[in-house]
Amino acid sequence: MKTTIFNSLAGFVLFVLLGGLLVGCEGPQGPEGPAGPAGPTGPQGVSGVAGATGLAGPAGPTGPAGPAGPQGPVGTANVIYSPWVSVNFSGSAAPFTANINAPQITQTVLDRADIRVYWQENGRVIPLPYAEVVGNVTYTVHQRFFVGRIELRASYPINATQQMRYVIIPGGVSTGGRLASIDWTDYARVKAALNLPD
Repeated sequence: MKTTIFNSLAGFVLFVLLGGLLVGCEGPQGPEGPAGPAGPTGPQGVSGVAGATGLAGPAGPTGPAGPAGPQGPVGTANVIYSPWVSVNFSGSAAPFTANINAPQITQTVLDRADIRVYWQENGRVIPLPYAEVVGNVTYTVHQRFFVGRIELRASYPINATQQMRYVIIPGGVSTGGRLASIDWTDYARVKAALNLPD
């Protein structure tokens, strides 16, 4: 009986010693293993609320003025002129008359525009109305305006075919701007200012 108890006690003690020996003899920690493969990308997160607009910055200084552009041409876009047209006077006594067909002359033109008539005679261009005194005789040619035509009236017979042209200057053009300085009775200046063809 005593032998059995002794054997059991010895076995228990041996078990405890072996267990402690096993625990006490645990080896050092091994090296870290390689990283595993990356996991799948997660879903995109919700966008944040947009921030408030910042205050506008101060205005920059005014830049220097640019150079002046070249002077533009005389404003003649609204001026109307006819070509030289042949005119024949008729009549047996004064006044001798002729007519120029002028479809550009409307009632509005008559009311608001300035109409000039020029007569090409013996190498010179004469603005109408024309008047010249030779001795005791006064020679005149003047014009009257109607819608669609210009009537010419001469105080003496003009037998040969004459060349006439008219220029229509809309209201305000001849009295304002650069055209205001033109002497409309001087055909050479009128021709140069308006670039009239011969």
